[in-house]
Amino acid sequence: MEVRGIHKSELEETINLYCLVFRPNGHARYWQYVEGDCTYQLDQTRVVVVNRRIVASLRIWERRMRIGSSIVAMGGIGGVCTHPDYRGLGYATVLMKNAIEYMRTANYDVGVLFSIIPGKFYGKLGWTPLSLEGFRIVSRRIDALKDTNWRVETFNEGRDLNQVATLYDEYNLSHSGTIVRPRSYWDMAPSHLRDILPSVVARSRDTLGGYLNFQIEGKQAKVLEVAFDREDPTSLSALVGYLLDICNQQQIKAICGEIPRQHPLVDLTIEGCAGDPFLTGNSSMMLYAVNLPALLRKLLPELQSRIDASDRKLGPISICFETHDQQAVLRLHDSGTLQIFDLDEKATCVKIPDRFFWRMLLGESGWDQIEPTLKVHGLSVTQEISTLFSILFTQRMVVFWTPDHY
Repeated sequence: MEVRGIHKSELEETINLYCLVFRPNGHARYWQYVEGDCTYQLDQTRVVVVNRRIVASLRIWERRMRIGSSIVAMGGIGGVCTHPDYRGLGYATVLMKNAIEYMRTANYDVGVLFSIIPGKFYGKLGWTPLSLEGFRIVSRRIDALKDTNWRVETFNEGRDLNQVATLYDEYNLSHSGTIVRPRSYWDMAPSHLRDILPSVVARSRDTLGGYLNFQIEGKQAKVLEVAFDREDPTSLSALVGYLLDICNQQQIKAICGEIPRQHPLVDLTIEGCAGDPFLTGNSSMMLYAVNLPALLRKLLPELQSRIDASDRKLGPISICFETHDQQAVLRLHDSGTLQIFDLDEKATCVKIPDRFFWRMLLGESGWDQIEPTLKVHGLSVTQEISTLFSILFTQRMVVFWTPDHY
């Protein structure tokens, strides 16, 4: 058995394996994932070779992700598959371990995957699920929303794309979980295959104030992504009104999306259709700290800004975090300066279960929401540590837009 990066001469064989396992008619699609992605490198496809035959494979997608407003190097794991004749022999496990080794060597900070199988397999390998919120609204009647000066028009790539890309960057600066999209990202074949381009835009003369990406699936409208100018959010009303008109015309009663309930689009939709809201979501997103000290160092500027903005007096303290097979030490000095170290024998070890650690880190829950749950499980920290965590780890909106998979 050999586990390594793919050779160029083996791409056709691997794509045939993907077609066998996932999508019989996906040959052209999978080639575009390789040839149409300007970030692709051969080593990002990891393979298990037995008797000169590729029996298992996965792909690592090179992306950058926001955690809070910080940007980290992310490796998105996809296409994990084993040939049907070779299943049950542990090849997928070997492959996943090899992928982590590769990402550490290549200086990734965090691994992300979206599991289509029960997460127990990945959990044994140190991957942790993060529950992403969603919504579903059942319409009762369509009410007119407040009139705006925005016109909603079908997205025109030649006219709109540059403004859409700029608006995306501005809108998602503080959205934890979102992917950084360089201008080239919008043009790549894989992005188009995943329906990254908006459905409609809101315009006023030469200004683009917002966009909406949605799909009609049977008797349900699914919101994939939305963005608007935070300085003038009235464009969002125009976009939601347009969506509700479409739903009314096509007699669609349900509107859903993998977007947190607190997003203003959800409230406007409820208002506009007198709808009954239901909370949804799933735990298919799983995370792995490829290099925990390096990851925390990337977050240090934002964590330091929270210390600087706080009026609480905190003494010097060293705290050791543990996740799966790694440790990192967060040290607060007398001066109020934060630092990250690999080791410190005098640090206080705080064993927060990984699922809570990731919720804290991304902001899905703040420390004030997590601490009571930990206490129920018999896990507690000193008041000094609790005060520090309440400053460093606050709640914020976490969203991973559907077209970014990956």
